[in-house]
Amino acid sequence: MMVNSSAPTRIDLAGGTTDIWPLYLNYPNARTVNIAIDLRAKAKVEQVGGYAIEIKSEDQNISHRLPSIDYVDEIEAGHPLELILRLLAFFRPSGGLRITTSCQSPAGAGLGGSSALNVALCAAFNSLIGGRYSREELITIAKNVETQVLRKPAGVQDYYPAMYGGLNSVLLEITGDSLLRHSHILAHQIESRLVLVYSGQTRNSGINNWQVMKDHLDGSPEVQGYMRAIQEATMELEIALKTGRFEEAAKAIEFEMENRRKLAPGVVTPEIEELITFGKENGAKAAKICGAGGGGCLMFWTSTADKYPLIKKLKDRGTQVLDFHVDSEGLSVSSY
Repeated sequence: MMVNSSAPTRIDLAGGTTDIWPLYLNYPNARTVNIAIDLRAKAKVEQVGGYAIEIKSEDQNISHRLPSIDYVDEIEAGHPLELILRLLAFFRPSGGLRITTSCQSPAGAGLGGSSALNVALCAAFNSLIGGRYSREELITIAKNVETQVLRKPAGVQDYYPAMYGGLNSVLLEITGDSLLRHSHILAHQIESRLVLVYSGQTRNSGINNWQVMKDHLDGSPEVQGYMRAIQEATMELEIALKTGRFEEAAKAIEFEMENRRKLAPGVVTPEIEELITFGKENGAKAAKICGAGGGGCLMFWTSTADKYPLIKKLKDRGTQVLDFHVDSEGLSVSSY
């Protein structure tokens, strides 16, 4: 049996960091807004003879071999393939396996690539054990295993675009997190206004988010104020998008970014600051870092008329522009 699975990454439009438990419990009606994009994380799992498990990450150019599934319990903390090993330890598929992973998103881009790969792997392993878990249960498994790998609390929003695709609000409530899906028409209207660039700097979301979380729980009024403003911006963005007021949407994204950059040192690097300035001088209405910042990708919000002139100027500058489209499919799994 061979299983091929893939899941989309995402652009987080607003509300990130507040999706970490228990931070969002401090903000009534807390939510994030994100859009799935077709820079996919992929997993191929092939059953082979014997008991050995061969793992290869094409992105990292790293391979690892286990004599059998019994050796997966000897996971080394910080192993570069720890996520795959921990998922193997949970699902425990039988027999020999050849596992290959890749992602079309650059490493450390802030596009939720590790979460998308997590979802794709969960689905592939689940298929091998007879589809024991539902999609909702797979999201819970993915969240908890990623927290084991990070050794810090992880945000919850990234698993939903990976699983379901499209334009989403992830609702963060006392009863748990849930998904509110928006129309495909609106998603494509947003796509026509977004430009995505990669700074060339790999970032580590766990560092910035952990500092923010500690400061918040220690009672920092400044950080709590910034987080409250990020949630206000997110709700304003959602309303603006639903009513087609795209100029107001740009203002909400700018307000979100204005407060996000204050959350922790290093959220915005000098290189990203230069990119923001350049983009706004050449037609961008708003700019926002993707993920927790500190490098990775930057999103520009433009008018439909300014999008392609801005892309040309960015490319002339030597900036890496990532071509993408909205991904409405979400998780894809096939086996034969």
